Amino acid sequence: MAVTASIGLIVLAGLGVDRLLSLRRPQALAPTRALWLRTRRRSAAYVRSAPATYGYLAILLVTGWILAGMSDALADRLLLAQSTNLHHLGHDPLRVLVSSAFWAPGAHDLVISAVLFTLVLAPVERRIGSLRTVGLFAIGHLGATLLTGAGLWLALRFDAVERSVVNVRDVGPSYGFFAVAAGMTYLLARGLRAPYAAGLVGYLATTAVLSDGFGDYGHLAALALGFASYPLVRHASGKVATPILNGLPRRWIVTDSPVTVPISPPKPAGGAE
Repeated sequence: MAVTASIGLIVLAGLGVDRLLSLRRPQALAPTRALWLRTRRRSAAYVRSAPATYGYLAILLVTGWILAGMSDALADRLLLAQSTNLHHLGHDPLRVLVSSAFWAPGAHDLVISAVLFTLVLAPVERRIGSLRTVGLFAIGHLGATLLTGAGLWLALRFDAVERSVVNVRDVGPSYGFFAVAAGMTYLLARGLRAPYAAGLVGYLATTAVLSDGFGDYGHLAALALGFASYPLVRHASGKVATPILNGLPRRWIVTDSPVTVPISPPKPAGGAE
């Protein structure tokens, strides 16, 4: 319940900030109850506008609730059974390639997923549609998993890693998420694309160098797959990425897209229409 409440507050807070940014004057604030009702309606509408994102998050909540009711030992066994390690990829690849995406290791992972999904997956889905977003996520999840597995298999052949890597635990939505995050690059204004992409690459490359986990290299593979998936995102046909664009300078917003960004022109002085 605490995780569910936290996720709800994340969505409400994001929409509340958007509302505050759109106000012209501080005195334009409505009474607390009216503001709360409007924010709740906007939050519900935002969630409905990204059904794949929040439907997937709901499934993660259910599986997280199942894990929370188990002992640590039983939860570890269940997660290991869904893992895309080399043993399972060799004996039951289709099952684990699908099931591994629907389990998050801990409650903190669920909260982090809610934040990142609201900031990245939902805006992308609102812009390119649910099917393309799911496709981009699947490319990252499946592709990075298989590339990582192939890399580990080669490393084993040359005795570059321990044999225990065959049965490690590897579950969660991170591969798919980073592919979508990379695809989001093409939905930004041209001036923001390079720094955003550099930030993603720099963060994941630094993490991979400082960590000894193979999953960090899988994140880099997912990022590369996302950057290579430009055809999926080049024709944005949904709503604008997020309502907060109304408060951004025009030069930050993509103008080479068929989507019309709803920025209201300033009203003339004197209140004339």
